[in-house]
Amino acid sequence: MKKIFLIALMALACTPMMRAQETAVRVPSGYQGFLEQGNSFRLADNFKSAVGVSTTHGFYFGQHTFIGIGIGIEVNKDFTVVPIYTALKYNFNYTHQATPTFQVRVGSFVANAVGSYCDLAFGVRFGSSRDFAINVLLTGTLYSNCEREKWIPADDENYGHTETYTFNPSSIGLRIGIEW
Repeated sequence: MKKIFLIALMALACTPMMRAQETAVRVPSGYQGFLEQGNSFRLADNFKSAVGVSTTHGFYFGQHTFIGIGIGIEVNKDFTVVPIYTALKYNFNYTHQATPTFQVRVGSFVANAVGSYCDLAFGVRFGSSRDFAINVLLTGTLYSNCEREKWIPADDENYGHTETYTFNPSSIGLRIGIEW
């Protein structure tokens, strides 16, 4: 996680240098696909980390706005969450290699139950002269509360009981991905 975070910080620090070397950037249009990997830290439960991957597919409407649908998976040793969402992405300046971007994902998730999901991300899109870009995003993800059951063993290992508790996998994190 530290290596990925340092790479993302170096990429953001190099943005002004890249602007001096700008070349023609392909204007996004039509179908685009995204594949993103992220590391997140739960807001509750002492900031336990989780790893996730997601894919989003849709279309650019104009040069700035992308609308698509996607699915992901986020895994921690305590939980697994599968969000299914609609994504809206806005690129502020599509003619530069490095441009600010904002993304909203809204949908549902499946864990032990079904709940609502919302993800807000802000970052930088590094475009190229071909149909390809790299995105580095800081994220905030909100999930509705879930109930889980936990087995509590008694003194004798053959006996015990289950307890139901509520948890919330909401998190903050860093997501890096490719766009084609």
